[in-house]
Amino acid sequence: MIPPAPPADTTLRAQSPGDSAREDLLRFLDREAAVAQATDGRLAVLLVELRRVDRLQALLKGPPAAITISLVLERLRPALRPDDRLAALSEEQVCIVLPRLSHPTQAVLAAVKCLRALDRPIAHEGGTAVLRPCVGIATVPENAADPAKLLMAADVARRIAGTREEGYHVFQSDDSIEAEVYHGLDIDLQRAIRANELEVHYQPQVDLHTGAPVAAEALLRWRHPTSGQIPPATVVGIAESTGIIGSLTFWVLNAVLRNAASLAKEGITPRFSVNLSTRALVDAELPEIVEQALGTWNVPPEHITLEITESTMIGDAERSMAMLTRLKGAGVQLSIDDFGTGYSSLAYLKRFPVDELKIDKLFVSGLLSDRGDHKIVRSVIDLAHNFELRAVAEGVEEEATRAELARMGCDLVQGYLVSRPLSDRDFRAWWSAMENGR
Repeated sequence: MIPPAPPADTTLRAQSPGDSAREDLLRFLDREAAVAQATDGRLAVLLVELRRVDRLQALLKGPPAAITISLVLERLRPALRPDDRLAALSEEQVCIVLPRLSHPTQAVLAAVKCLRALDRPIAHEGGTAVLRPCVGIATVPENAADPAKLLMAADVARRIAGTREEGYHVFQSDDSIEAEVYHGLDIDLQRAIRANELEVHYQPQVDLHTGAPVAAEALLRWRHPTSGQIPPATVVGIAESTGIIGSLTFWVLNAVLRNAASLAKEGITPRFSVNLSTRALVDAELPEIVEQALGTWNVPPEHITLEITESTMIGDAERSMAMLTRLKGAGVQLSIDDFGTGYSSLAYLKRFPVDELKIDKLFVSGLLSDRGDHKIVRSVIDLAHNFELRAVAEGVEEEATRAELARMGCDLVQGYLVSRPLSDRDFRAWWSAMENGR
């Protein structure tokens, strides 16, 4: 029979992240792992990373770390059982221990609940922010019962979870090998750029009222010869950390423009959106690179939209303003991606020379089921139109969602309901079929 859990607070020194919290956690883990081994029981460790904590801290008044952790723990506690334990290891990481599990799937269910709890915008006096969490999971008896090794396994899983769309990952025996493979990808990425081995796929956008195709978002793809498909977020992260983001941006931009020039010869003239990373936006040579590429492929600048995330622009507003003004001078269109998840003020929105707001799919997915999401989507659409901007909804997967967006006056939609991302050839065929009404 499994002994009852010892009485303790559900939070292990959560207000003081650091060494003491880790020591308390290790002691708790050590005790519970011993119980699991002695009773053939199960235990899980969840390592939660808060990837946009800087956004939230920019809103806070008071000690940022303490308030951030407090707000996060308030969200997490209702998602857990009374015997589960929380520990804040840093300003950006929270560890959760799930003792006395009856089945390993309980750990995954707990991770999903935590992701849902933290995916909702967190409000404070200065505004709202979304933390974009990811969760690494390690379990006993599947993994070693040693507390330090469990935390290490959860950390490896956490890094892999950051590259997965579902946002969580359960540690497997070969994950350490996978992490090591990822660690050496920087050299391979440089070679792939030089050898033109990357690909760009295109996800179409259609006019919500006419159904006509009008644009497409360019999405980077890289199939490594031995590691397989590398997630785009991982590719960009490697490029940023190794200083080759400029080369990657140049490659993507030229690949998109080359395709645009080829399509134009067939009378197909979509507007293509290209994502800019944080590092690319601070590159002083970016406007010249854009102008040079446009000239090389003879593509009208208004056929290109550069997407910049909301947090990137607000992080250094004055520098962003100068860069966006220079890019606008080149004739391209500008879009704020993931709008609604950050903390843009109306003053900033009025100053930035943008043409489009993209509503984050987090809110679009909850449009029909959550009143808060519905209000946010409606507010963004109204805000865009008040500033004479386009409103684009991402992640549209259901006809009922499309119909509601149309009723709300949204301009363009993008998502699986319209089309999955397509290769050059498939995109060409899809566009021709749409224009011909087939």
